[in-house]
Amino acid sequence: MLYVVLPTHWKEAGLTSLLEVGVLLSINRFVRLPLNPLIGFLYKRIRLKNGILFAVVLAGITTTLYGYAKGVWLWIVLRSMWGLAWSFFKLGAYLSILKLSTDRNRGERMGTYNGMYRIGSLIGMLAGGVLADIYGIRLVATVFGILAFLAVPCVFRYLSHFNESESPETAAVIGEIDRPLMNRGLLGIFVTVFLVGMSLDGMVTATLSHIIEVYYPNLVIAGMALGAATVAGSLQAVRWCLGPWLSPWIGKVTDGRVGRKRILVMLLGLSSVFLGLVPVTMPILMWLMVVLSILLVASMLVTVMDAFVSDLAEGSSKIAIMTFYTVVMDTGAALGPFLGYAAERLAGVSMIIWGTTGIMAILAVGWYQAK
Repeated sequence: MLYVVLPTHWKEAGLTSLLEVGVLLSINRFVRLPLNPLIGFLYKRIRLKNGILFAVVLAGITTTLYGYAKGVWLWIVLRSMWGLAWSFFKLGAYLSILKLSTDRNRGERMGTYNGMYRIGSLIGMLAGGVLADIYGIRLVATVFGILAFLAVPCVFRYLSHFNESESPETAAVIGEIDRPLMNRGLLGIFVTVFLVGMSLDGMVTATLSHIIEVYYPNLVIAGMALGAATVAGSLQAVRWCLGPWLSPWIGKVTDGRVGRKRILVMLLGLSSVFLGLVPVTMPILMWLMVVLSILLVASMLVTVMDAFVSDLAEGSSKIAIMTFYTVVMDTGAALGPFLGYAAERLAGVSMIIWGTTGIMAILAVGWYQAK
């Protein structure tokens, strides 16, 4: 919701510049980097239900307070609190799926989770943007905060049977991280999720509107002139609308005979091909289909990588593995936008495109040759 509301209603929020908006929209991701290991440590000692309940309540409180916050420092506190809530929720969701799934359905359930929370993001952006323009931030934030609290009964209804915390005899999360890294499969998926998050969900997604503006500065579709931001937002909306069906489907495919590795190689290869087509001159609708394909492949890759690492996160080390996985993912996604705009400043958009194309191709070849 804030990603579309704050850039246009920043004065109402008591901010003084768009630079402050940029800081606020990214700070929640950066605070998660040091928090994730601590939260993994806590999940060893608290019930899974309590961790997710804390996340829901804290998310409801911070969202409601968004409507009353004035000034950048209060906003920084609230965005940091939101980052804490999201870390509890995300790791708790991964651990819940591990408990509720088997090798035969883990990919499908990971896909369902990814698709559902993305459709929530879409509804939040669309409804939040429209309502904020009509009623302002205060009413929208209050309504969304109340809606968050409606998830509390669901936590008690569906997670109450998770009465146990993780085994107390296991070591602390920080101390367990070196042992998973000795596994070549885990090391490979950690490197892959970092590079995919940095390249596709970081560099390409963050610079998407600029990429569109560079390659097609005068967009006219069906006789209408459209801005790059409008087109980029529409492509993301289509991506998130398809997520609840596409992500579970690809997850289910990887649960079957084909397996996760083959699908991972195929998707990495497809992303490299589609990225390589971006600089090619072609009809605008065909070019937009290529860009949309990149976004859809990125969504499927997230589900496949989630399922892949979940297969390896068995036994007493599962919290350590999933914690380190979220740290690596967040680090890649946080670095991506910065590196994308830095690369554009140094050598133009072509450096972003050919750099990510090469990264995806190398990953595809590496996984194809891996035993």
